[in-house]
Amino acid sequence: MSELWIPVIGIICIAVVIIASLYMGTREKQQLHTTLQLHLQNGGELSPALLKNLGANVNQSKRDLRKGLLLTAIGIACFAGGFISENFIVGAVFGVFPLFVGLAFGGISLINKNE
Repeated sequence: MSELWIPVIGIICIAVVIIASLYMGTREKQQLHTTLQLHLQNGGELSPALLKNLGANVNQSKRDLRKGLLLTAIGIACFAGGFISENFIVGAVFGVFPLFVGLAFGGISLINKNE
């Protein structure tokens, strides 16, 4: 098997994870919308407590921090995998993007927390 397949399969796996995440997020929002629509059709009213219980009012700073920590951990794991396998360049190629995006999400979380 050619060594070219390893990065190709890695990129395909990353793309599948991103597509699945986007699909699940869209599906969750669609279900929330359907639930709220049924509630309003049955004569219910929207209150802040109801929105909080349904998850529509999620703390954005917490969500950004979670994303940042996860992406930073993935980036560090890629660097570590490259270092352990004695192919640091490949680890750096796959790890630099999630690492910096994770750090950016962490920074955004800290900025939003202070406001």
